[in-house]
Amino acid sequence: MPTNKKNISPIINITLLVVYISTILFFSLTDDSSGMVFNRNKIATFNEGWTISYNNIIDETTILPQNYHLKPESTYSIERTINRKDFIYPVIRIRSSMMDVHAYIDNQIIYSFDVTSNDTLFHEPYPSSWQLIDIPIADSLGKTLKITFSSPTTQFSGLINSIMIGRGEAIIINLIQQNFLILIISILIILLSIFALITIFWTKKLGITKHIIYLASFGITAGFWIISESTLLQILIPNRFWVSSTSYILNLLLPLIIVLFFRDVVLEGFKKILTIIATSILVLLVCEFILQLTGTVSLITSTIFSIIMIMITAITLIVSLIYEGFKKDNPRARHYLLIFSALLIFTAIIMGLFIFGVYQNLGKYLAVGVFGFYLLVMSDAFKSIHDLLDTRNKSLIYKQLAYEDYLTKGGNRTAFEQDIEKFINQGIAFRLVLLDLNHLKQINDTYGHTEGDYAIIESYNSLNETVKDNGKSYRISGDEFACIIYDTRNEIFEKFKDQVDQRLKERVKNKPYELVLAFGTKIYIEGENFTAFYKKVDTEMYKHKKMLKTRA
Repeated sequence: MPTNKKNISPIINITLLVVYISTILFFSLTDDSSGMVFNRNKIATFNEGWTISYNNIIDETTILPQNYHLKPESTYSIERTINRKDFIYPVIRIRSSMMDVHAYIDNQIIYSFDVTSNDTLFHEPYPSSWQLIDIPIADSLGKTLKITFSSPTTQFSGLINSIMIGRGEAIIINLIQQNFLILIISILIILLSIFALITIFWTKKLGITKHIIYLASFGITAGFWIISESTLLQILIPNRFWVSSTSYILNLLLPLIIVLFFRDVVLEGFKKILTIIATSILVLLVCEFILQLTGTVSLITSTIFSIIMIMITAITLIVSLIYEGFKKDNPRARHYLLIFSALLIFTAIIMGLFIFGVYQNLGKYLAVGVFGFYLLVMSDAFKSIHDLLDTRNKSLIYKQLAYEDYLTKGGNRTAFEQDIEKFINQGIAFRLVLLDLNHLKQINDTYGHTEGDYAIIESYNSLNETVKDNGKSYRISGDEFACIIYDTRNEIFEKFKDQVDQRLKERVKNKPYELVLAFGTKIYIEGENFTAFYKKVDTEMYKHKKMLKTRA
């Protein structure tokens, strides 16, 4: 109902805000920066005591992680002596950021990972993945463990990430725990998006199917994008190609979905230019992968083109929203300008941290920002659905009032005329019965209008219950009624009359008056002039009414 509109929208916004803040606070308060809430005694950091070698330089004091910013393809290493004191667990975990990783014990190789794969026909993107190196401690005491690195990329050559040592299951559990916030937020976004898709079955008549589809598509894509930007993808999808390429694909799919959403939902006046932007994003995505698969340009190198395209897209959307919102005075555009600006500011901060090499907790910041933006858009979608349902309910109420008799709650003259027109247009033969309630004025004058209303209501109810599935009944004026009967046989009409009379007597058996209806009826044949036909039925009814008065 209209009165709920002012109450529901704030409730939706407040609820989603509480969900957002509660989620962030919960994970902030329960987060253990050491990353060792589970299996605390089975995993430990392993960042000290290494001897680092690069460019003929030896560093024995640096604590990992460290970045020496070397030229691409440079080889650098870390090493230490294996002993019982330091090697308390058998597995070392290290993140290889687009780099080859090889482990040796006294120059005998025990582990090898190459960032470039020779097992496929095409050149796959360079993956960033977890390397779990098993150390045969009992057989290697006193020997030297050496781990070498080499990256073909400018961005990661010279980087040595933090190292953990532990048991196999504890290593994996710790990894999941470190990314728990990211995983939960991603799942929440994906589940909300699936729920939004399900609501299409109930909201498709509201004309916002595109709105919901784009929202759900964005949410599902954003959820997987957040996971891909975390370090969990390797565990969830242990496939080299998907681990290395998913993030690049989704980096451009997300702005593509956003552009299509604004084109079809908010900025319909900018369809041409936004279609060009969307097509350009798609073409760029295809070209980047062709260049990668042919070995011409790697995805990490062509990322600059993706960033430029995203910036062009953002500027185009901002300018379009400003023009539409203020020049065309479109409040919806102004509303989305605010939401989109919040996303842009957050994205700019994340990109700035990435450019300056601040990678720690980047995934968590990203997850929190996207989650907040998604809740804002979801809130707007819920509000749109509520407003449309409210409008639809009003329309249904007005329609009901237009075709419903206020006293009997049955069909009125407007409903009668609409149904008659439908029958005539369909060429269906039917029996029309017109009825008049005798002595209504006398009942009103003697017993009051409450009894008069009772007489009208019970007369209509008697007609309606008798007709049932064989027709329809209406109150077409103060004391006049009409029935359309589908079965035109005379015996059906005689039975109808008898049953109506019996019901009327039953309903007023304890009243000081009786209910008597005058009948007039004829069968309408296709092609007949209805006005003339109606007049004939009306004349019959008044003849019967006159006859009843004469008998009285």
